[in-house]
Amino acid sequence: MKIKTKVSSLLVVTAMAIGLESCSKPIEEKMDDAESKVEEKQVEVAEAKVDLYQVASDSANQVAEYLMVTKERLKANTKNLEEIKKGFSSYKTDRKLAFDEELASLINLNRALIAVVNDTPAIRSYTWKNVRLELNQQMDDLEKSIAELKEKVTLKP
Repeated sequence: MKIKTKVSSLLVVTAMAIGLESCSKPIEEKMDDAESKVEEKQVEVAEAKVDLYQVASDSANQVAEYLMVTKERLKANTKNLEEIKKGFSSYKTDRKLAFDEELASLINLNRALIAVVNDTPAIRSYTWKNVRLELNQQMDDLEKSIAELKEKVTLKP
C-alpha cells in the first residue's frame, strides 16, 4: 500500500505541477492578447476622433460657405428692391401706394431673413440642414415675389 500511496501522491503532485505550468502559460498569452486588443482599440479610438474632427470641420466649412452664399443672395435682393422702389417713384399716387405696401412687405421679409442669417450662433445650434431648407424656401419665395413685383412695375399702364 505504501507504494500505491506514494505513486498516487506522486501522480497528484505531478498533475498539480503540470496544471500550474499549463495555467500560467495561457494566462500570460491571454494577458498579451488582451493588451494587444486594448492597443488596437486605442488606435481605433484615435482614428475615430480624427474622423470626428474632420467631419465637424467639414460641417463648419459647409455652414460658413452656405452663409456666405446666402448673404450674397440677400444683398442682391436688397439691390433689386431698391431698384424697384426707384422704378415706380414717378407713378401716380394711387398706383404707387399699392406698390409701396407690397414693396414694404418684401423689404421687411428680406430684413428678417438677413437677421436670421446674421444670427450664426442660432443657426449652428439647430440642425443646420433644417435651417438651410427652411431658409432656402423662404428666400426662393422672396426672390419670386421680387421678380413678380419688378415685372409689375416695369409694365407701366
